[in-house]
Order: sequence, then structure tokens, then C-alpha cells
Amino acid sequence: MENRPLIISVVGKGGSGKTVITALLAKAISKKYQFKLLLIDADPTYPHLSNQLNLVPEKSLEKLRTDVIDEILTNAKDFEAVAENIDFEVYKAIVESKDFSLFSIGQPEGPGCFCPSNTLLRKVIGSISKDFDIVLIDCEAGLEQINRLVIETVDILLIVSDISIRSIETADAIRKSAKKFTKYKKHGIILNRVKGNIDFIRKKLKDLNLPVLGEIPEDNNITKFEVKGKSIIDISENSKSYLALNNITETILNPKFLKS
Repeated sequence: MENRPLIISVVGKGGSGKTVITALLAKAISKKYQFKLLLIDADPTYPHLSNQLNLVPEKSLEKLRTDVIDEILTNAKDFEAVAENIDFEVYKAIVESKDFSLFSIGQPEGPGCFCPSNTLLRKVIGSISKDFDIVLIDCEAGLEQINRLVIETVDILLIVSDISIRSIETADAIRKSAKKFTKYKKHGIILNRVKGNIDFIRKKLKDLNLPVLGEIPEDNNITKFEVKGKSIIDISENSKSYLALNNITETILNPKFLKS
């Protein structure tokens, strides 16, 4: 790896399976490589990635943010003095397994938009990512975090899509938005839950000039895991979905990929 980490963002329409794909990528990277890997659960709606990895942080970014505000208001502390300590608090909030580390944006405690946490997340990505070889981000569904420059500096944009036209159109919108607001080097589609004849979808992607990095077949093993609420990280390495993701991992981590 270079001096700076490789930042990979996983994006897509809600329900396309991006969180499962992120978990499988984490498994594939950690099993085959010796990289220091940080996962960021950047979806504020629900901590799905934490559950899929069976690794739940004790404190989220949103909780850190509200704690900082409370400390300033309650103790009348200077904002700058408190802000200087936030990186230390972020490091404390990172939870580790033997294979990777995880940091979560978390859910807001009250009503309102996620703008403050998204703004802080952008700073956090910049400050803590330097200590890792690879940063893998499971982004909020849709365009929000791209449009708000949360993932402005990203090397590889992985757009997860199912085999519906609506999902493909969302993928195209995400790519167009990312061209405006991020500095990604490479991008590609991961087609998820593939079954039957999808020649029409492949043609649609070709017409849109959306490169396909790989296809993940519909996998009964994943369905069984989801029905039972089991963590995808524990899925068999012989599972066809994992094998397909393993091939995609080899592609995107090949040094030639970024240079092509």
C-alpha cells in the first residue's frame, strides 16, 4: 500500500444489498491479505453493518458529537479545547476484532437531519484513516453522503445494484453525482442477487457506460442467514456469493486496477 490508505466506498439504492456486500468484502480482504482494515458504518438509519459483522461499537460518532455538545454547554468549556480531544475519543470508539476494526456513525438521538454527523464524519475519515491500509465505507443509501462531500476523497467507488431497472438508474445517478462531488479514481457496478437471463440489464449498463466489476448470484445461504438473523461474516467460504466477492476483491486490490 502507499503511504495513504486505499479508501473504498460502497454505495447503492436502499435494499440493493450494499451492507451484505461490504461485509463479504471485509471477509474476503481479511482472509486473503494482511492489510490493516478499517470499516466505517456510515449509514445512520440503522447499524446493519455492525450486526452483519457481529461487532458492535460501544459508542458511535453521533453519541460522541452529542457528548461534546453536552460538555460544552454543561461545563462551559471552550469549543476549541473540546474539539482538540475529539480524535482521541474517536480512537476509543473504534472496536476491533482479530481481522479488522469498525467505527459507526450511529443514529441521531432526536429528530432532524444527519447533516452534523455527516460533517463530522468527513473530518473523522480524514483524521483516523491514515492509520490503516484500507478504509471500507458502507455509505448511506442513495446520494446524500456523496452530495454532501462526506466521501469527497475516495479511491474506488463500488456501486451495488440489484437486477431491476430502477436500481440501475439509481446507480447511474450515483455515478453522475460522484463525478461532480468526489475525486474517485475508479468506479464499477457490482450486480447483486443475479438470477435468470439478465442480458437486457447487461446491455443497459453497457449503454450507460457503467463498468461491471462482477456479478453476485442469488444465494440461498445468505437468505438463510438473513431469516435467522445470523451475521454474514460467518458465512461459509464455499458460499457462491462469497466466492464471487472474493474474485471482485482480487480485481480491485490489484495495483494495476487503479492505474488502468
